[in-house]
Amino acid sequence: MKYGRYIVEHKIWIMVFAILLGSIEVFLITFSGSDWLMIYVAIAALFAFLIGTYMEYLKWKKYFGRIEEIYVGLDKKYLLCEIMEAGNRQEEQLLKELFYEMEVSMNENVSRYRRNTQEYKEYVETWVHEIKIPIGAMKMILANHPEADFGQGEELSRMESYVEQALYYARSNEVEKDYLINSVSLQQVIQQVILKRRTTLRGINAHMNLHDLELTVHSDSKWLEFMLGQVVDNSIKYGDKDEFVLEIYGEKQENATLLHVKDNGVGIKSTEISKVFEKGFTGSNGRKGANSTGIGLYLCKKLCRRLEHDLRITSEEWKGTTVTFIFPHSSMIDMK
Repeated sequence: MKYGRYIVEHKIWIMVFAILLGSIEVFLITFSGSDWLMIYVAIAALFAFLIGTYMEYLKWKKYFGRIEEIYVGLDKKYLLCEIMEAGNRQEEQLLKELFYEMEVSMNENVSRYRRNTQEYKEYVETWVHEIKIPIGAMKMILANHPEADFGQGEELSRMESYVEQALYYARSNEVEKDYLINSVSLQQVIQQVILKRRTTLRGINAHMNLHDLELTVHSDSKWLEFMLGQVVDNSIKYGDKDEFVLEIYGEKQENATLLHVKDNGVGIKSTEISKVFEKGFTGSNGRKGANSTGIGLYLCKKLCRRLEHDLRITSEEWKGTTVTFIFPHSSMIDMK
């Protein structure tokens, strides 16, 4: 707060003071008061006015200064009303009451939003589990009657992948409630990922190169399998249609274990590489395909942060892409 602006904003006081001082000066002139008396009265009145307004200004400045100090020190800013003092003046008490009403209204809106979000999340999870039943049944029927499979199996696998993506997206904000960190074999997880996509990989005559996977990391096997599946699906989607090559290998470093997923697909433009983890971003190459959603890598990055992993990507257009999962070593985990 600044005193000059405070006075300007309270110009009604200046008007009242000017009228009052003018009336006194007219009164002194009428009764033939001396010039010195008129000057003295004017100076004394002006001095009293400035002292009074400045003292009032200091009170408000100190009051709002305390509020600002409390606000800055709070991690949860919305708790300001619970900590700020009510004060003795009615203006201060009224201000606290208004803040309190705002807090109550905000809490009601947040609670309503959380209830709606939770209900929608529960609906999505229920729907996913229900839809998996007919998908599994259809895949079983096709497995028993391979002569009737004219591509339906591959489409069902793709549908199942999208359904699984919806489930993990719904759970992505509450990973900590649904994960179990333990030692996970990269080789076993990769085998599961490839096994689920064996029909698709066989159909495109994919050349697989899996090596240096005899490594263990600390993660959640279910969530890790999902993330790797999303990356492999992207590689298949944007891979070389004539001769698709997929290389997956591990790398042990001093402070972390790395898992690389490398393909020879269309790659990503250098101007777009920084945006690949943004929600809904498909890129110029992604927009050429009807199946691009821009959700897969965004979701993988989000889940990696939740699990305290990292995810990086390098690519060169028309020469392929390498996605790297980084599992930092933790001395706290190693001691267990």
